[in-house]
Amino acid sequence: MAPAGFRLGSDQVLAILRLRQCAVERTALKCGRSTRLTNAGWRERRETDADARNVRVIDFEKALATLDAAHQYALVLTYRDRVGHAATAAAIGCSIRTLAYMVPDARRRLADALDRRDLL
Repeated sequence: MAPAGFRLGSDQVLAILRLRQCAVERTALKCGRSTRLTNAGWRERRETDADARNVRVIDFEKALATLDAAHQYALVLTYRDRVGHAATAAAIGCSIRTLAYMVPDARRRLADALDRRDLL
């Protein structure tokens, strides 16, 4: 829970949302989901939609790859996998306090990388 008066910048919020969106799209691609079923019945998904999903995942992963490994792990474990800070710090091999400083820095760096690629 964030302390009172603590606010993330809109670019950081968008970076977190892109991280979660990429995880969903990557899972869909792994499962081979190229069609969507709606309540009205089966609707064919155009190939360009699947191609766009591939491009978004690849572009996001390129932006994430610009961060160092510790920042990547911190973001992925914290926001995509929703692992607690203690477990994330143990996985990275740092203290919880270090992780508390690392996550906001990683968010800013990811937001900058996504913004440079016009992905926000």
